[in-house]
Amino acid sequence: MTNPARPAGTGGAGRAAAVNLVGQGRIGAAVAEWLSNAPGYRLQELIGRGACGWQPAPLTIDTAGPGALRDHGERLLAEGDLWTVGAAALADTAFAERLRRVAQASGNRLRLFTATLAGPARWPRETPVRLLVRQSAPGLGPAPGPVFDGPLAEAALRFPDHLNTATAAALAGPGIAATSVRLTCTQAGSPQVLALQYRMPGTLIETEARFDLSPDRQHPVATAIIAALQERAGWLRFG
Repeated sequence: MTNPARPAGTGGAGRAAAVNLVGQGRIGAAVAEWLSNAPGYRLQELIGRGACGWQPAPLTIDTAGPGALRDHGERLLAEGDLWTVGAAALADTAFAERLRRVAQASGNRLRLFTATLAGPARWPRETPVRLLVRQSAPGLGPAPGPVFDGPLAEAALRFPDHLNTATAAALAGPGIAATSVRLTCTQAGSPQVLALQYRMPGTLIETEARFDLSPDRQHPVATAIIAALQERAGWLRFG
């Protein structure tokens, strides 16, 4: 897969936009492969979780998750824009505030990536809104069945690697304090299911997405990141 467009601010060979990448797992490997063949982009460095030195880039993509965002997020955001799959780290309000201050001081931006994010993201602040996230997937617990039912703030502490979408939806919507989570462990081989329910006076909005995460398919978050890299070069954006 190649990118036919050239990112804004680049112009031909030798002026490709440098991108640093954190993580070399399933998502990171797919993004790295795409970047290696994409005109207008240059994969500058792969940053491991234990890394302490690298050349700054105007854009870094963290595909390693909440732990990597906690380890490197403040430094990376000070160096340039930061895209991350580790939204659950922002359930820690003190950490989120530190990142906000870095963004404010540097002028750089943090962008969250998840497999899906649907529902209303804008309404007057005084509107009472509640968000319920129902998530089922293999591996959430020791055996199939209910695993957790309660506030997102508590769930994010117990299951940080599984709640990036829930946290991103909360931050885009009513906030973490107004969001609750129900987690269910399913049989091995079952699809991952994410259902979001927004309740506000006179309105109920429900969405559901199912993902086949078998190894022979590209991870949906990798697809979202690649699409965003393509969009970054274009004149038309959505959202």
